[in-house]
Amino acid sequence: MRERRRALGAIAVAITIIVFSFASTLVKRAGTPAQLVAFWRMVITSTVWNGLLLASGRKPNWRNIRLAALPGIFFGLDIACFDLGATNNSVANAEMISAMTPFIVVPIGAKFFGERLNTRALFFAVFALGGVAIVLFSAPANGDASVRGCIFGVIALACWAGYIAGTRHVRGQMDVATYMAAMTPVATVAVLPLALVHGHMLSVTAHGWTYVVLLTMMTGVLAHGLMVFAQSTIPIGSIGIAQIAQPALAALWSFLILGETLRTGQFVGMAVVLAGLLGFVLLNQRKILQAGTPAEPVGATEDTGIVS
Repeated sequence: MRERRRALGAIAVAITIIVFSFASTLVKRAGTPAQLVAFWRMVITSTVWNGLLLASGRKPNWRNIRLAALPGIFFGLDIACFDLGATNNSVANAEMISAMTPFIVVPIGAKFFGERLNTRALFFAVFALGGVAIVLFSAPANGDASVRGCIFGVIALACWAGYIAGTRHVRGQMDVATYMAAMTPVATVAVLPLALVHGHMLSVTAHGWTYVVLLTMMTGVLAHGLMVFAQSTIPIGSIGIAQIAQPALAALWSFLILGETLRTGQFVGMAVVLAGLLGFVLLNQRKILQAGTPAEPVGATEDTGIVS
């Protein structure tokens, strides 16, 4: 049973890599203010997950919502800031920033969840950060890159790490549908002020709605649902593996779909980032295996669901 769950978790992570790699490109292709894309994505995502929960014969309850409140806030702010960052930046820059997730999540896993951190891997963290600097500073002067986009990207990075850690903390108490149904309404409320400040809440074109729905089903339902499932089967440090291939795939989609260009220096920087990420994750995974850490995260349980 344990081996089967580990295999399913690995498949879930692989699918998540591919789906998430499309996110930056689809947000930019929507041609709609990022705040509105983020808000309506969350409205639809919350509706879908709560619909799935009701269809299974269960109901949302306040206990689950309270448990999922903190990761829900992080999740909503991550979605909003990532969309703002992606629409004010090149896809390459946005993805390189988000690729730094393992360097935050792995130490969190070590400190709070008993996952083991290989201190020698910190060399690779510094190595990869140098690659990010190369990518950012090599961006074309007349391209989509901007300081504003990078700032939003860094905020989104911090919020995403908070969401992963918060989810890991409560995940063993709820199954996927129960957790997502409780978390996404909180995330929607967290995004609402940004949408209200922008105004014109319904000023989304038919073209924009197409991409809002597409983003919702691909990332808000499929990818995030798989991510939550994966966290019940593997340590959160391992989820950093998903970030290794994602930036390269995202850059490919931006080239094919958006026609964005990459300079030679950015290719070099991306290669440095991917090499640093790979070394960082592999060293930490070896540490976990040598120490005999269980495949399931500490405190993880079978899907039980908390219902009223």
